Amino acid sequence: MTPDLVLIQAAQEGDRAIRTADEARAFVAEFEAAMGALMETIEEETSLVRAGRLFAATDVVTRKNAQLGHYLQIRTRLKNEFETISRLIPERLARMRDDHLAAIEKIRANLGVLAIAREVAEGIVRNVSASVGRQAAPRTYGRDAAALASSRFAARGIAVDRRS
Repeated sequence: MTPDLVLIQAAQEGDRAIRTADEARAFVAEFEAAMGALMETIEEETSLVRAGRLFAATDVVTRKNAQLGHYLQIRTRLKNEFETISRLIPERLARMRDDHLAAIEKIRANLGVLAIAREVAEGIVRNVSASVGRQAAPRTYGRDAAALASSRFAARGIAVDRRS
């Protein structure tokens, strides 16, 4: 991206383009603070889900989404200004890369914990459905003098929504 495009895009977004090393350092510090806050929230959510405190974990989601939105805005600006930042403060790039790799690992752990919690919850719902269905099934024999298959009598009205 040419410097003129960076200036135009930054002006359109309300952010001033980075021109000095001090501005670059200040922006990188803002980026690191936003990423740090987001990672702390993700670690908190992961800990709560691992501990089985799912309702407490849902309270963290709103804060996590707000922090994620802020992080994505700053990250977009970082991508747009990366050439300038790497030219002005090249010594910070290695640390930023290491922080990024550590964040990826934390996010992977969080997603794994959330996926396991979802599978466990779905299994519980299926087991409850089957149990309720067995209790609701008639205890009689069919035309061929065999017991009726209980799988036909799963509980109705219980659903698992896999979209979210």
